[in-house]
Amino acid sequence: MVMEARVCKFCAGERLDDVVKLLEEKGYRVSVEECIGLCAKYECGNINVIAGEKEISVGSFEEFIKALEG
Repeated sequence: MVMEARVCKFCAGERLDDVVKLLEEKGYRVSVEECIGLCAKYECGNINVIAGEKEISVGSFEEFIKALEG
């Protein structure tokens, strides 16, 4: 089963390529979108990603790695 991930390109900012690459390495089919609606729910400026059923909103790429694996 292919897992889907949606990435907010504005929230990921300069780490967008790193975020997409890591998700793809973990087996996700990634779509980069202009808004995935997490800015209203979590802090704007965080890396905001919906990976499968999991919402991830973190302040750094290092935290993103931990959240994706945990």
